[in-house]
Amino acid sequence: MQVEAIYAFLEQTQGINRWKIKPESDLCNDLGIDGDDFFELEQAFAERFAVNMDAYRWYFHHGEEGWSIGALISPSPRQQVKHIPVTPEVLRQAVVAGYWPIRYPAHEVSDRTLESRINTACLLLMLGFVSLCVLHWLA
Repeated sequence: MQVEAIYAFLEQTQGINRWKIKPESDLCNDLGIDGDDFFELEQAFAERFAVNMDAYRWYFHHGEEGWSIGALISPSPRQQVKHIPVTPEVLRQAVVAGYWPIRYPAHEVSDRTLESRINTACLLLMLGFVSLCVLHWLA
């Protein structure tokens, strides 16, 4: 398979000018694909090229969408590992192999229980505050 098919896919799905793409372009850091856009790209790629993505670990390649208060205290999975670029050449290799070709180093990513609890507590505090304001306004 030629890498040109990957360029065409990226141009079609992401609106990236074909001339900005090189075989070694990091989709996240060089081309600005991150968060939900990268998740959608990965799903469309797997479907279009029939690539088994079971081994894919997103946090090595891109961040999540959005931000939360809990993230200030509990590092996101992406902050716990060293970045590995996804490039058009990596995507081409995945198509040729039929599966995700990157072998990840041994790693552990902490669960997000603390972050989730902090976010829930902040949400409850905000709802309580808004409720008090509404009750005060109605009185």
